[in-house]
Amino acid sequence: MAGSGPPASEFSLSALPDPGDRFILGDVIGKGLSGTVYEAQDTEAGNMKVAVKILQVDEDKLDDAREEYHVLRDLSDHPHLPDFYGAFARRADDGDQVWFAMELCAHGPVTDLVRGLLDQNKKMIEDHIAYIIKCAIKALVHLHEHHVMHRDVRGSNILLNANGEVKLVDYGLSRELDSTMGRRSSCLGSPAWLAPEVVSCSNTHKEDSDGYDNKCDVWSIGMTAIELGDGKAPLQDMHPTRALFQILRNPPPNLYRPANWTQLYNDFIAECLEKNPENRPFMAELMEHPFITALPDSDDHFQTELKMIAQSVSPTMRDRRFDEVLVRDGFIRKDQTDAVDPMVVEDLAAMEVLSDETITRELEERYRKGFYHTFVGDVLVVLNPNMEVPNMYGKQRQCKYQFKSRSDNQPHVYAVADSAYQDVFHNEEPQRIILAGETMSGKTTNFKHMLSHLLFLGKSGNGASERVEKAVSVVQALGNAATPLNPSSTRHVHHLEVTFTATGKASGAIIWLYQLEKWRVTTECQKGNANFHVFYYFYDAMAASSSLDRYHLEPGRGYRYLRASGETCSDKDPRNTPDNNVARYEKLRQFLIDLDFDEEQRETLWRTLAAILILGEVTFVENEDNFADVENTDVANKVADLLCVEDKKFVWALTNYCVIHKGTAERRRHTREEAVQARDVMARALYSRLVDWMVNTINFKLSYNRAIFGDKHVVSITDMFGFECHQQKNTLETLFINTLNEQMTYHYGQRSFAWEMQEQEEEEIPLQPLQYYNNKGTVDELMLKPDGLLYLLDDASRNGHGPDFILESLRNEPRGPRIMAGDSNFVVAHYTGKVTYDVRAMSAKNRDFLPPEMIETLRQSNDVNIKHMFTGQLSKSGNLTAPSPPAGVSRPAKEGPKKTRWGAALIAETGKCRHYNTESRGQYSQTRRMRTAAATFRGACLEVLRALAFGPGCGGTHFVRCVRTDMTNQPRAFQPDLVRHQLRALAVLDTARARQKGYSTRVPFEEFLRRYKFLAFDFDENVDITKDNCRLLLIRLKMEGWVLGKTKVFLKYYHEEYLSRLYEQQVKKIIKVQCMMRAFLAKRNMQTKLKRMQSQDSVTSRKGGKAAGKAPPKGKQAPGKATSEQNEAATVIQRNFRGYKVRKEYGPLVSAGGKLDVETAHFIRHYCHKWKAKSMYQVLLLYRAKRYQDFVYFAQQAHMYNQSVVWNLQSNREQVDASSLDSRAPKDFLEAAADHKPNVFKLPFRLQDPLLLGVFSKVDPLSADRRASLQEDEPWDAPFKPKGTNKNSTPVIIGPYGKRDQEVQTSLVSLRDAVRDDDRRSSYSNARNGPAAPEFKAPPYTSRPNNQSYAHDNNNVNKGGGRVRAGAPAVGPPGGRRPFNPVAELELRGQKTPRQQDDSDDPPFNFQAMLRKTNHGRNSLKRHSSGEDTFGPTVYSSGNLRPSPPSPTPSGRRSRSPRPDSPTRRPRDIPARRRPGSLVSTELAPGIVVHGHVADL
Repeated sequence: MAGSGPPASEFSLSALPDPGDRFILGDVIGKGLSGTVYEAQDTEAGNMKVAVKILQVDEDKLDDAREEYHVLRDLSDHPHLPDFYGAFARRADDGDQVWFAMELCAHGPVTDLVRGLLDQNKKMIEDHIAYIIKCAIKALVHLHEHHVMHRDVRGSNILLNANGEVKLVDYGLSRELDSTMGRRSSCLGSPAWLAPEVVSCSNTHKEDSDGYDNKCDVWSIGMTAIELGDGKAPLQDMHPTRALFQILRNPPPNLYRPANWTQLYNDFIAECLEKNPENRPFMAELMEHPFITALPDSDDHFQTELKMIAQSVSPTMRDRRFDEVLVRDGFIRKDQTDAVDPMVVEDLAAMEVLSDETITRELEERYRKGFYHTFVGDVLVVLNPNMEVPNMYGKQRQCKYQFKSRSDNQPHVYAVADSAYQDVFHNEEPQRIILAGETMSGKTTNFKHMLSHLLFLGKSGNGASERVEKAVSVVQALGNAATPLNPSSTRHVHHLEVTFTATGKASGAIIWLYQLEKWRVTTECQKGNANFHVFYYFYDAMAASSSLDRYHLEPGRGYRYLRASGETCSDKDPRNTPDNNVARYEKLRQFLIDLDFDEEQRETLWRTLAAILILGEVTFVENEDNFADVENTDVANKVADLLCVEDKKFVWALTNYCVIHKGTAERRRHTREEAVQARDVMARALYSRLVDWMVNTINFKLSYNRAIFGDKHVVSITDMFGFECHQQKNTLETLFINTLNEQMTYHYGQRSFAWEMQEQEEEEIPLQPLQYYNNKGTVDELMLKPDGLLYLLDDASRNGHGPDFILESLRNEPRGPRIMAGDSNFVVAHYTGKVTYDVRAMSAKNRDFLPPEMIETLRQSNDVNIKHMFTGQLSKSGNLTAPSPPAGVSRPAKEGPKKTRWGAALIAETGKCRHYNTESRGQYSQTRRMRTAAATFRGACLEVLRALAFGPGCGGTHFVRCVRTDMTNQPRAFQPDLVRHQLRALAVLDTARARQKGYSTRVPFEEFLRRYKFLAFDFDENVDITKDNCRLLLIRLKMEGWVLGKTKVFLKYYHEEYLSRLYEQQVKKIIKVQCMMRAFLAKRNMQTKLKRMQSQDSVTSRKGGKAAGKAPPKGKQAPGKATSEQNEAATVIQRNFRGYKVRKEYGPLVSAGGKLDVETAHFIRHYCHKWKAKSMYQVLLLYRAKRYQDFVYFAQQAHMYNQSVVWNLQSNREQVDASSLDSRAPKDFLEAAADHKPNVFKLPFRLQDPLLLGVFSKVDPLSADRRASLQEDEPWDAPFKPKGTNKNSTPVIIGPYGKRDQEVQTSLVSLRDAVRDDDRRSSYSNARNGPAAPEFKAPPYTSRPNNQSYAHDNNNVNKGGGRVRAGAPAVGPPGGRRPFNPVAELELRGQKTPRQQDDSDDPPFNFQAMLRKTNHGRNSLKRHSSGEDTFGPTVYSSGNLRPSPPSPTPSGRRSRSPRPDSPTRRPRDIPARRRPGSLVSTELAPGIVVHGHVADL
C-alpha cells in the first residue's frame, strides 16, 4: 500500500513528520552510496518488521530524495515494487536525515543467491533467472508507463522478500520524463551497467550526444541478466574510467561461457545489449521474447524455490558484497561522504578536446593525485615523480599485471611489459620496447622495472632471471655515470634482448651496448661530470680494505681521472658516498661470481681499472729536441705491470710512433701535446675495450641457458642517453647524443604516422591525413653524405684542420636552414629547439685514433684477456667482437672440463641459438685503418635503427615516452611549461589525434585469420584466406570502426586489445579442457595398468599354487616370489656396502669441499683419458667427424672448381664459327693449353668473400652493391627504406608535416653492364688478344609471385648482411620459375647411394655455409625448368658455350642435351682413352660437362 505524506511537488524536510520513537532500528541489511538500510520494527503497527532507509541529505541530494519519494508514494502499488509505509525527516546538528519506511525484503538481493550458489559450485538455473528478469521487466514497464526511467537497474537492486517475491528497489537516480519518449542528458549511474548512449553524455562526449530515453533501462536489464548468470557484471571489477571507455568502443559483452547456457538466454542478452538504441527493443517488447514467454503463468513454485535457495545460502554473503561506485557528470563517488573524485582520463586519446593545454592540464591533475602513468592509445607516457613511490612497484603490483588486458588495470610500465610478453607468444613475432625522453626523465628506472616484470612473467627454475638482472646491474655499473643533473645517468645505448623458451620461460638475454661515452674517462666534458661508477666502487673498496698497494694505487682519491673534488649535484653521487661505494663493490663482485667469472677474469677487470687511473698520472716533459719524454717512468712502469706488458716497450709506445715513408718504416717522436693526447686516447680505448670484453663475456655466460633451454622468442628493451642541452658548452659528445635522439624521433614518426598513411594509400582505403613534425631534414643536414655535418668533421679530422675550417665551410657552403655557423660555434635546430655547440675541440676529439704501436704493445700482454681486447676485430659500430668461445672464457670449474668441451660444442653446433657480438660481425682491424669517432657513431646508429626497424616479421613496437616534471628535481613538483615543451617534442598531441583518426594496427589477411579465426569460426570449418572471411570474422565479433584494405585489416588500437582479451579468454578455456582431458586419460591409463598388474599377480599366484600342490597359507608368500625378493634385497645391500668401502678408502684423498687433491686428480686423469681414448664410442665419434670433415672439404673444393671453370668459360667468346677452328694446331700450343688449370684455392673458413650470387639474395645480384652492409658510406636512413629499392630514392612521405612527394622511379643496373665490369676485372680476359667477343645478352630478371620466395629460410643472409625480411619483394629468374637448388645438388653429389628412409645419415653441418661466397657468376643459377628443380650437369658445347636446354633422363634427373650431331654420354661411360679427333663429352667437375674434339695432350 502507498504511504501518506505531502504531495511530491511540496516535498520538503519541514513538511515531513519526525520519526521519533516509532521505529526500533536493528541490524544493517544494506548500505549504498545514498544511504543505509536497517531492519526495524514499527511500534505503531504492532511491531511489524519493516525496512528503514536513512538518507543523509543536503541541498544537492534533496532532488534525489524527492524523486525516490515520488516513486514510492505514487507507484508502489505494483506487485514487484516494495510497499511504502511513509517518509519522515529528522533534523540534527551533524546533518538532516530523510527516513523511508518500506516493505522488508528479508532475503536480500538476488546477487547474494547467485554468488552463494557459485560458492557451492552450483549455478542458478535459467528458469529462475528468467523469472527474476520477468518480474524486473514488469516493474520497469510499470515505471515507463508513468514516464519514469529507473537508470540504476542492477542485481543488487532486485530483492527477494520473505515469500520469495521479487521487488525492484532504489529509485534515487530515477527521473520523471515529460512523456514516454522523453530524454535526459546527464551521465549518471553504476559504470558497469550504463548504456553506451548514457556514456556518450559524459563531459568529454556531450557535444556528440542527443541524450537518451528509457531504453537505457533495457541495456541495464541485459547486463543484469549476465550478472545473474556469471555472478558479476562483465566490467564490474574495472575502474569506472576504463569501463566507460570499453562500453563506448568495444562490442557488447556476453556471458563468460555462452555454450553453457541455452540459445534463448544468449539471444535475450544480445537483444538487450544492442549498442544502437534505435535498434534496441522497448521494455514492453521484452515481455514477448521466448526466454520470458516460455515460463509458466503461475509464479508460486518459482517463489517457493527461490525462498528455499535463499534459506540455503550462507548469511555471510551480506559481508562479501561488491563496493558500489556511482558516476555522475564526470565525477566518481565511492562512499556516503560528500567527497567526489573527478573522472581523470587514463587514455589521452579518449579526450574530446585535444590541445597542448588540455593534455598538460589533464596530466597535471593525474600527477597531483599520484597517477604518474597515462596511455595515449597504445603509447605510454610516464611522468617522473623524482622520488620512490611506495607500493607502485614490487611483487604484489606485478601480480595484478600478469596476463591482463591493458584496460584491466591502471596505466603502468608493467602493463607495457605484459602486453609485449603476451604479443610475442600470441603473434609469434619479436617485440620491442623503446624508451625516449630527455635526461632525468626516468628512462633507466622504467627500464629496470620493465625488465623485472618481464622476468617475473617468464619466471622459471633455471636461474636465468636472476642472472639477467645481475648482468644488467654489472653493465650499468660500467656504463652509468653522474652528471650535473643526474647522479646515475646512462651514458650509452643499452639494447637488451630478453629471450624466452617456447613455453614462455625466461632463458637468458643478449646485451648490446653501443656508443659508450668514453671521453668521460679522461676529460670533464661538463663541469660536475664524474667518471663511470665502477671506478669509485673499486677505489673506495680497495681503500677500505687496505688493498691499494696490491694495485699500485695511492690513498687520498687524488687521481686526475677520478675527479673526486669536483662539484656534485646530489648526495647520491658516488663521489660523495664512499661507504655506499664499498657495499656496491661487494655486490658487484658477488654478481660477477654468480655470473661465473673466474678469479683471473675478475682480476683482469680490477687491474685494468687501476691501470687506467694510474695512466692518467703519467706526465711528459720536453727534451732538447722539443720532443716528449716520460717524466715519471716509475708510474708508467706500474701501468705496464698491471697490464702485464713489457715496461720498456710500453714507455716507448707512449712517446714514439712509426710511419711508412717510401716503403720503409721510420720512427717518429711525439711532441708533449701529442703524447698527452695519445695517453688519453689510450686510456679511453682501454676502458672501451674493457667494457666490450665484459659485455661479450657476460653474453657468453648467458648463452649456456639459451643453448640448453632455447630462445625462440625475444622481447627487447632499448634505453639510451636522453636529449641534453648544457648552459656552459655542448661538445662533440652532446652532438652525438642529440643526433641519435633525432634519429629515434624520426623512427617514432615513421612508425606512428608515415607508415600508417603509406599503407592506407597502398591498400586503397580512405586516407586519414595525420599531422606530425617530420625531422628528416635535420637528420639529413647532420648525417647525409657528403654534405652532412658529421662528414665535414671527418674531413677536418683526417686533413688536420681546426675549428676555423669547419666554421668557414658552414658559412661558405651551408648545409641547410637548420645549421647556422657563429663565431666559435654553430647552432642546430633540433626537434626540441635550438642547441649551440662549441666547435673548438671537435676536430681533435673526432680523430680519436689509437696509434698502432700502442695496440701492438698491448697485444704482447701476458694476460690473455687484455691481449684479446686488442687482437679481435671491431664491428661496424666500433665494438669489440668476441670469438666463440671468447679467449680466457671457460665454463665454471665446478662443472669440470668435460662439460666445458661439450658445452662449447653444443653452442657452436646449435644453429637456432641467437648470436651475440661474435667475430662474424667483425669488419675492421684495430690497426690497419683509422676510423673517426663520427664514422663509428654512424655505424652504431645504423645498428640501432636496424635492430629496431627490421627483423623476422618486423615484430611489434611499444613506445614509452618519459617526461621530466621539474628542473630542480624536487619530489612531486610539476612545471607546466617544462612538461608542455617535452610533450610537444615527443609528439604526444599528434599521437593522440592519430590514435583517434587512424589505424595503428594493420594485419595481413593471412595473419589475421591465423590469429583469431578460432574466435568466430568452428574448428571444423574450412576458413580460406579471403577478404570476405576477414569481414565475416569481424561481423561475428560485432566489432565496429574497422576497415578492410586489399590485403590487410585496419584496426583501432582498442580493437587489438579487445581481440587480445578474447584470445586470452579462449586460450584459458582450451587449457581447462586440455587439463581435464589429460586428467581423464591419466586416470584411465592408471586404472588399466592397475588392472593388468592385478591380473598378472593373480596368474602368478595360481601358477605358484599349482606347482606346490596347494596354495600357500594365508599370510605367507609363494616360495618363488620370496626368493626373488631376497635376491633383490641382497643386491641392494651389496651395492651400498661396496659404496661404503670405496668412500672409506678414498675419504682421506677428498678435501672438505668434496674435491680430490691435485696429486690424486692427476693420477686418476691419466687412466680416465686412457679409457676414453680406447672407448669404442670415442673412436666412432672421431671417425664420423673425420668423415664429415673430408666431405665438407671435398664439397668446398668442388664448388670452387665449378665457379672457376664456369667463369673462365663465360670469359671466352660467345660464338665461334667452325671455319675458324684449326684442328691442326701446333703440339706446343696444345701442351701449353693442357698445363693451364683453373685457379682454385683453398679458402679459410671465415674469410669474408663477396656474397654468393644466388638464390639467397632478395635483390638482383648483379645490380645490387656487393656487401652493402660493409659500406662505410651507407646512408643513415637505410633501415627505413624498403628492400630492393634504389638507395638514391626518397621516402614515400617526406616534408615537415608528412606531405607526399612524387615517387622516384628506380631502375636496376643491367646484367650486361655488370658482366662487362666483371670481364674488365678478370685477369684471364685481359690477357687474351684478338677480336672482341659478341655481346652477351642475358634474359632480364623479373619478380616472382607474391607467395614465392627464393630464400631457403628466414635465417638466410641477404646482400646487406642482415636478415631477409619475410614478405619482401623477391627478384628472380624469368617467368616466375623456381631456381636451381645448389644445396640439393651437392647433397645428391655427396651421396654415393640413394638415401634410405630408415637409415639416414644427414651431415650435421650447414650446406649454405659450405657454399663459399665468390665473385664468380654461376650459370647454375640461371638453369630452370618449367616447374621443376634441375639437378643435372650443365653441358657446354665447344661450338657454343651457351647451355643447352635440359632434357629428362631415365633416372628422373634432368641433363643438358647437346646438339643432335654431338650425343652426350654419362661421365662414367666415357672410356679412359679416345682417338684424337673424335667428338666426346667429359665432366670437368661435378655439374660441368664439356663437349668437343679429342686432342692428344
